Amino acid sequence: MQEIKSEYIITLAKLLLKGAKDNFIDFTSTDIGIEINKSQQAASKIILELQEMKYVERVKKGHGYMIRVTEEGLLSVKKMSEFLNMALNPSPIRIHFNGTLVSGMGEGKYYMSLGGYKKQFEKKIGYIPYPGTLNIKLVDRLSLENREKIESFRYQFIDGFSDSKRTYGWVKCYPAIINGNDNIRSDLLLLERTHHDKNMLEIIAPINIKQALQLKNGDNVKITLETSKNRTESYIIN
Repeated sequence: MQEIKSEYIITLAKLLLKGAKDNFIDFTSTDIGIEINKSQQAASKIILELQEMKYVERVKKGHGYMIRVTEEGLLSVKKMSEFLNMALNPSPIRIHFNGTLVSGMGEGKYYMSLGGYKKQFEKKIGYIPYPGTLNIKLVDRLSLENREKIESFRYQFIDGFSDSKRTYGWVKCYPAIINGNDNIRSDLLLLERTHHDKNMLEIIAPINIKQALQLKNGDNVKITLETSKNRTESYIIN
């Protein structure tokens, strides 16, 4: 469960409105306090907490500081925006995708084996995925149109992370049903970084889906997302 203080989001939003997304800006704790209706001391404390969370970055300028919102801070605002948008615009009951099973490039096996993802998958979606993804190429116009609706469905968010070699992007997991078989737990993935076009869907499960459903490349596959089976990321708003 993720704790999101309302004063954090409001402060980040105010900074973004002042231009702190792409540049360092000259914006003091007194200025911030006025914007968020807090004392200078309270605003200074919020900024220090945001800095500790790596949501903002500050650099020294004379006797004061310049400040900007980091990628992590921007992502937290986006996540809250999506959360509120889902509340205001309920998801459709279900959507379907028709596609053809194709071979992947082996990336799924590599990424599913990374500890930074595996621990989060186990905690947030309840299982460690089989090392590999089921790759479905969408085959009709309606499926491609439905692909644009995925973002309106609730999902579980897997944070990106860094190791000694590189940085890995976030993942959104949408509980899915494959060929009408709801006995196999599976999730459709949206990735921050991928080499696939939007006509490709990637599916994970705790087992080898191809073997379990006796699928082979070229087979037609139907994927279903349902609101009632979807999970949403939990927030504590103080």
